[in-house]
Amino acid sequence: MMSARQRPSSSPTPPEATNPDAAPAFTRKYAGPNLGFFFPFNLPLTPEALAVRILKNLAHFALFYTLVLWVGLSISLVPQRRTSLFILLLLTLVTTSFLILLRLTPNTMFIHGAADKAIVLFALGVVTTVALILTDAGIHLLLTLAIGIPVVLAHAIFWRDDLHSASSYSIVEEASAGETAIPLVDGHIVDV
Repeated sequence: MMSARQRPSSSPTPPEATNPDAAPAFTRKYAGPNLGFFFPFNLPLTPEALAVRILKNLAHFALFYTLVLWVGLSISLVPQRRTSLFILLLLTLVTTSFLILLRLTPNTMFIHGAADKAIVLFALGVVTTVALILTDAGIHLLLTLAIGIPVVLAHAIFWRDDLHSASSYSIVEEASAGETAIPLVDGHIVDV
């Protein structure tokens, strides 16, 4: 009588079968994505780095810093000084209209040649300060600046700008350098 014999396997034996001391598959080290923790605040190492960081952050976040101070002043004016709040809102409307007009007409010499943006913004700031002082809201302005400026400076000192490094701006800068360019997801620029 003939017995059935199993043919030997042509594939190599798995390593788990040959080494009983090997770790199971689920306990092996998985080289997954690098999910490092990013903390956006630190102290610069040198005074020069501190000065550069403050100037860079003040230039980069100037609009946000202004909005924080403006909102703080508006909130402090709401309960008691409604006339001062109305004047502040009116002068904010004039300033915003001027800046939008500058943005909409970049090649017009009438607006750009007649008034420099920095001079107009400084004059509107002086007019706003004088108007707030004349309407007895000067103490609100001083308290807002006394509380807001240290907060703004602390943010400008401690915020490190690694999120907006050269790698994240390079695509935008390369795209704006060309006539018409579209940045792709992989970071490649395609001219149209």
